[in-house]
Amino acid sequence: MIPTATTSPIRVLLVDDSPIIRLGLRAALEDFAQIAIVGEGGTAAEAVALAQQLRPQVVLLDLRLPDQSGVAACRSIVSANSTSRVLILTSSSNERHVQEALAAGAAGYLLKENDGAALAAAIEQVAAGHSVIDPSLVDQVVRLVRLGSGPDARTRLASLSAQEQKVVALVAAGQTNKEIGQALALTEKTVKNYLARIFEKLGITRRAQLAALYVAADHTAS
Repeated sequence: MIPTATTSPIRVLLVDDSPIIRLGLRAALEDFAQIAIVGEGGTAAEAVALAQQLRPQVVLLDLRLPDQSGVAACRSIVSANSTSRVLILTSSSNERHVQEALAAGAAGYLLKENDGAALAAAIEQVAAGHSVIDPSLVDQVVRLVRLGSGPDARTRLASLSAQEQKVVALVAAGQTNKEIGQALALTEKTVKNYLARIFEKLGITRRAQLAALYVAADHTAS
């Protein structure tokens, strides 16, 4: 992507407990004019507060933070600030961590071994509304989706009604049943009923599977 005079840089918040890693991330991204680092933090509390204060488009978030997990911070950021999307940047390829991050509403999961170009590309994808999974972890997401039966992710989601698809998108964004109800003007009980029907239609049993299915569908579409 070559920025034009009318293109505003993507506002990015860096969150990692290591100042050295944050410095390295700044250095890795400084050559990409389409990205602007607007702030940085080293704890989950700082991540949530700065996301509220700075309203970045993308929060680049580590999983291991000293006060709380990155998953908990992700859930808080997504719930409190619909304009910010979270891209997990971590050294962990643990399948459970991937599942938890997606269920918490992370829009992407990337490993720290990626270079600056790959990181910049992932930030652009997430800022554009897409989901990003580290290429080395795609099989894990597919395996999570396949805990249910049926055809590919996009086909499975297309079988849902428009309202059911809205519920799925909000689950994938880390919203609680109460928050989904408020967003769609539904009671919490109605949301639970929708989820029960969705789980039955898709052949799954967990919210993490639903989030993974949503990410897999977006990943194959982008």
